[in-house]
Amino acid sequence: MIPKLHYYNPGHETVVLHGSPHYTPSANVRKMQQDLALLPLWYAAEGDYVLTEGEAPPGFILSIPQEIRPDVTILPLKHAVEKGPALPHMAATPWGLSPQSIHLYKRLRDEYKLTIDIPEWNEEYRTLTGRQTASGCYRKIQESLPGIAFPPAPLFFTQPETIEAWISRHPGRFVIKTPYSSSGRGLLWLDKNELTAKDKAWIRGAIQRQGGISIEPALKKQTDFALEFHLDKLRNIRFEGLSVFTTSERGSYKENILKSEDKLLKELVSATGADTFRLIKIKTAETIRNVFGGHYTGYIGVDMLLYETPEKKLAIHPCIEINMRYTMGMTAIRLFKKYIHPDAEGICTIAFEKNPSALLQFHKRMKKEYPPRIEGRKFRAGYLSLCPVDVNTNYIAYLVVR
Repeated sequence: MIPKLHYYNPGHETVVLHGSPHYTPSANVRKMQQDLALLPLWYAAEGDYVLTEGEAPPGFILSIPQEIRPDVTILPLKHAVEKGPALPHMAATPWGLSPQSIHLYKRLRDEYKLTIDIPEWNEEYRTLTGRQTASGCYRKIQESLPGIAFPPAPLFFTQPETIEAWISRHPGRFVIKTPYSSSGRGLLWLDKNELTAKDKAWIRGAIQRQGGISIEPALKKQTDFALEFHLDKLRNIRFEGLSVFTTSERGSYKENILKSEDKLLKELVSATGADTFRLIKIKTAETIRNVFGGHYTGYIGVDMLLYETPEKKLAIHPCIEINMRYTMGMTAIRLFKKYIHPDAEGICTIAFEKNPSALLQFHKRMKKEYPPRIEGRKFRAGYLSLCPVDVNTNYIAYLVVR
């Protein structure tokens, strides 16, 4: 197989919504992309390349313990321009497929003479990325498993007055979501069926920006998890692994759990039963293949939820969100399989700190208090930053293993 040319472009859902190859993401998204540009090092395969828009600090790779150092080449954009045709034939592999990321790869190919296989943008991707498609998949999973009780599917609204009237007639806790968002962004939580002036302004603004919103019951969450898949050009779907992660009370992403899949699965199955979990996994894979197969090639993460029912029983919501891209869950799976000792447990996360000096002090303290320990050429314990940290860093990706 030819090597992949990875490129980290977070927040690609908003770029897909706008549809322009020249769309400029918000300042915080651009800063995140800059600070975490080397994150693909940890999910890339041996011999792959990671494209960065700036120069990578020369000492970062050497700071990684040699036994777990990724065998991946960092390719700053400047070097790609200089080396051009001398680079090997590669496959374009962004974090998320968007008109903007495809445009960047085409510049490398057409202006700088790199040999790159680049997927063509298809407007179908815009539809597939939105929550309406995830909701449609959820309904199909529900229909295929009539013996299992699931929560109601999301309802979609395009007029503020219509949703305001609906909310006034339905008591309970609900969450409103924008169609193009992820990782706990674009959410409005409602604890009662009365909207404040701030709620109404949020709803109107969301509809104006994205054309609509969805509303669904707010469940009593116990565990966030996801099933990660890969679809190939022949519509074959491969299960990549199970990821378990934590979020805040309001749904914002916090961290992924680093633990063997057997242990993660045992904890979920003990709550729901092996047969129920197996059926949901099978029907989810079938649904993803039927809906996305033939249109999209790449990774897909299906976020799920273990929640407590009103009857105090544990149940699974099989399709909270679908991410048509690489995810932190996929990153955690690759990290654990390739670099972490199978008996170890820990977390990996992305965090933001407004004050770069405070973040740098945190990084230095963690390095000192939790130095890496290697056992059998695997990371056994300690702290490791997955991307460089310096005096200008606001976003950090790191792992802590016990």
